[in-house]
Amino acid sequence: MKKLVLYCSIDGNTDAVAHAIADKIDADTARLVRVKKVKGFGFFNNLKLRMEVIGKKKPDIFPFKWDPRDYDLIFIGTPVWYDSYNPVYNTLFNVIKIYDRKVALFSTGEKEDTKALAKLEEDWLKDSVILGTKHCVEPIWCDEESETKAILDDMAEWAQQIADKAEKMIEQEEFERRKTIYKY
Repeated sequence: MKKLVLYCSIDGNTDAVAHAIADKIDADTARLVRVKKVKGFGFFNNLKLRMEVIGKKKPDIFPFKWDPRDYDLIFIGTPVWYDSYNPVYNTLFNVIKIYDRKVALFSTGEKEDTKALAKLEEDWLKDSVILGTKHCVEPIWCDEESETKAILDDMAEWAQQIADKAEKMIEQEEFERRKTIYKY
């Protein structure tokens, strides 16, 4: 089973979680990177970023070498932006349609909230099999190294459970396919 962790990260939290997941389940990683970087978080910049979310803008992103449609299981990670997902996914999913794939969604943010994941699923992933969603409070901003490690370990264990579930589903689907071909 081929696995991919597809993510975007602004301040490093989603990056840390994505790599913890990829290391645990032996997956490829693909980071979505904006052509024009997000600069600071002053009042006017925050307003501009909020308008991107509200207007469902499609910021330019650099190409990456992995095609998500070549994978059986895709973990998609995003930082929470104003109760929504990062707008780079509008760009990606406008070009690449992910359907009929096993998908797990994760997010990072300053408070416990899964609204962004629900919006991402509703807007772009209706035709995929969502195996799970999980949010974690920003792990690299923890006061203690042990807290950061605990959060990353928890996310990695969740990913392992999702990967095991996907593996069983794929085996069952293959068994059913063979049954129809060979008519057991």
